[in-house]
Amino acid sequence: MEKAPDTTGRLRSLEMDRIDELFDADAFPITTEEVQAEFGDLTVDYPGGGSEPLRQILDTAGHEEYGTTDDLQLAVLNGVQRDAVGRPRYSDRDPPVVGEDRNPRRSF
Repeated sequence: MEKAPDTTGRLRSLEMDRIDELFDADAFPITTEEVQAEFGDLTVDYPGGGSEPLRQILDTAGHEEYGTTDDLQLAVLNGVQRDAVGRPRYSDRDPPVVGEDRNPRRSF
């Protein structure tokens, strides 16, 4: 999904994995309040469906200062709803469970 400008030219929604596109590197450091003032009404779309306003997501971060786009992206990932980032506690690197046949020599 591309950035969706409304009639005033402001963004309305953005996919979660594109949060880093909101600001240029020279905009940092930036505070939670500054991000919310500029893009608080932006809706962040989740990969599996659903969405949430950026303001609400960053409310969980408290009053922070982000030094890079990576810092801001991490704050967003930490603040989204649990179902926004996939199955809770899932890892494709978990050891085999009882009864599961895994061949460690098998290559994909």
